Amino acid sequence: MMTYDRNRNAITTGSRVMINGTGHTGIIKAIHSNGLDAAHVRRSKTVEVEGCEGKFEPIELIRLGMH
Repeated sequence: MMTYDRNRNAITTGSRVMINGTGHTGIIKAIHSNGLDAAHVRRSKTVEVEGCEGKFEPIELIRLGMH
């Protein structure tokens, strides 16, 4: 699944991201989008980031690089 970060950059599994507000960085290991439309995926806690606990909304993330 592809979605967009806070700056409308495409992010997918394997994208390197920074979490806005904390400055933690990591690689997206999963985007849970089952049964959700694109708008709900972007505004729900659907993204797991390697090295960070919990899930994040894509709009909380800033893409640093693609895989």
